[in-house]
Amino acid sequence: MRKLMMAVVAVAGLGLVTGCQQKSDVQNKREDVAEAQRDVAKEQQDANRQVAETRQDEQKDVTDAQRNLAEEQSDLAKTEHQEATDQATGGSGMATTNKDTTAKNDNVKTEEVKGTIKSASASNLTLIVPDKNNQMMKFNANQQVQVTRDDKPLALSDLKPGDEVRASYTMDANGQMVLRSIDVTKASAQHPGVKAK
Repeated sequence: MRKLMMAVVAVAGLGLVTGCQQKSDVQNKREDVAEAQRDVAKEQQDANRQVAETRQDEQKDVTDAQRNLAEEQSDLAKTEHQEATDQATGGSGMATTNKDTTAKNDNVKTEEVKGTIKSASASNLTLIVPDKNNQMMKFNANQQVQVTRDDKPLALSDLKPGDEVRASYTMDANGQMVLRSIDVTKASAQHPGVKAK
């Protein structure tokens, strides 16, 4: 019986050792799973950080591209304006540029041109510049335009086709020519009471 008892104790002890080993294997598996979960969480954080950095880089690229586009458009407007001014002078000496004059309160370069009015309204003016091509220059106008004839103020609507004028203007942000002032140097015959010379 003693042998049987010892055999039972040995089997029970073996069972306990095996159980402990199994418990140890389960614990090891749990630790492995926990470590794998930590690795996955870290990889997810890294991926999220990379996505955020990529989005920031792409947004910066878009912002830079928009800034470059605005600069290119501004350069194009300046080049087109300079080309129009160069064509306006055409060697006739009639159109002049005053690069040292600045517009009131905004330090914008004011330029000047002489020509004959083709059409005028409260919002725009078209001049024919006397050169070999009789180039037309179109200007935007607003209520701040100063219009004079013989040092007397006039309204923009008082101007008539055929009036010879000296106009000063600036370029706005969109590359449009905006009138600052107009001085009538010679009135056309279309004005009542004015004789053509």
